[in-house]
Amino acid sequence: MKYFYLSYGEMSLRCLNDLISMDFAPSLVVTHGTYEYENQKDNFYKKIGDICASAGIELVKTDDVSSIKEKLKGFDAGVSAGFMEIIKEDVFGLPEFGILNIHCGKLPEFRGRAPISRAIMEGSDTLILTVHKVDSGLDSGDILLEKEIIVDDEDDVNTLYYKCSFNCAHVLREAFEKLTSGSSGIFTRQDLSVKPKPNQKINEQERKIDWNSGVRTIYNRIRALTLPYPAAYTEFNGRRIYILRSKPFYTLDKPGVNGEITEVNNDFILVKCGDGYIMNYDVRDENMESINLTEEFNKGDRFN
Repeated sequence: MKYFYLSYGEMSLRCLNDLISMDFAPSLVVTHGTYEYENQKDNFYKKIGDICASAGIELVKTDDVSSIKEKLKGFDAGVSAGFMEIIKEDVFGLPEFGILNIHCGKLPEFRGRAPISRAIMEGSDTLILTVHKVDSGLDSGDILLEKEIIVDDEDDVNTLYYKCSFNCAHVLREAFEKLTSGSSGIFTRQDLSVKPKPNQKINEQERKIDWNSGVRTIYNRIRALTLPYPAAYTEFNGRRIYILRSKPFYTLDKPGVNGEITEVNNDFILVKCGDGYIMNYDVRDENMESINLTEEFNKGDRFN
């Protein structure tokens, strides 16, 4: 199987490394030219250059993948792993088997942005790593393969991203075996009526904690949005307060109104919510600096 690999992000680096170690390396790697270059110069661009150089794989950088169409001819398939450019038909129609995209969420329910965060916020106990065909829509192509990943109670968006990264190459290898098996009916068409429009990036309202909600809802929101993702926040004395790490606390023997701080110590603040309490361990100010809890908060203070 001769394929090219459209790459961006940490997961794509792990996947590429694993594919190489499995003797299933792509013949060509393509990444962006300037997209987030200054922010990702060391974390991504240098690393992918080193990986390709070490493995003897040609690396092409471009801000317009359509401009390198001639280079993408003659391949059996393509893979998109975190690639941020919308791929047009003049490119995804080139390989015999098309281009396969790896999506960290069940389709079509979690089409679009932030599928891992949204799965956690909705209380899913599994995350579906999906391999589907790229078409003219967004995450709308026919599904080739799904891999179920367990969401543990202590998982957050980062640990689940790692689980997806760990499974990525193995799922791709299985997808290619299925693709070339000669069997019919290997693709499943998505029912887009379930999700006519893809999700956009998580907005401000989705990030704000509603202390009238239940323990599980708030806990899921906090762990779904922790750094480096946009964090869940609340408001206190006209300032935004970010909460990055928490733990459910269901006992009902402490009085208080929703949003009220019922206990403060050097390690955590305990906040009343709809059906219990949330122990908040990592609390930051509007500049994302750690807050000294006993200096900043008092028992009886209330978040908005």
